[in-house]
Amino acid sequence: MPGEIIRAVVIAITGHRDYPDRAGFLRGLDRLQADKYLFGGARGADTDALRYLAETQPGATRVVVVPNRLIDQPVVAQAAIKQYANEIIELGNAGPDRYMIRNRYMVDHSDQVAAFYDGRGSGGTYNTIQYAESKGVIVDIMPLVEMNEAAIQAMTWNDFNLWLDGCRIANIPRMCVKSVVIRRMKLAPRGDWSGVLTKLHQLR
Repeated sequence: MPGEIIRAVVIAITGHRDYPDRAGFLRGLDRLQADKYLFGGARGADTDALRYLAETQPGATRVVVVPNRLIDQPVVAQAAIKQYANEIIELGNAGPDRYMIRNRYMVDHSDQVAAFYDGRGSGGTYNTIQYAESKGVIVDIMPLVEMNEAAIQAMTWNDFNLWLDGCRIANIPRMCVKSVVIRRMKLAPRGDWSGVLTKLHQLR
């Protein structure tokens, strides 16, 4: 339920590198209470959450899991990790699937996943949600509803449909999506809109 406190022993946090809804992000973090948090160590939601929870829940253990080595992380992320993490786990994977391995490690070592998610139907956060659900790990999705409309309107038709699927998974309200869909219809009136409208009506 919106605003309900989420309690668990270990919570893994996943989210996007770029997210415009800063207020929604912080509201979501304020709902979390755990003895230990796992973070992915990337710039954006990972290190922003690390920094914020270090300040608001200093008694919780903060573990950062990096795909390969700490030195391979972005410089800004490295600085935040060194300052705020209690423990750093370097998985030592340099291959193309290193981020997927890192995300799955976090899910496998947590009781619950807090996903800060804007509805995009692909990417690391989306895949982490799917993996956690397949493993029976509880996923609390924190919708980030302030969307980058310019990016959405520039999507291919396939990506636009994936984005709508993501909105449904994230329980993003129909009222937050409807105006974006209508503007897209005006820009590309010849698209296959029957399927899109069906997806739109499936939103709450």
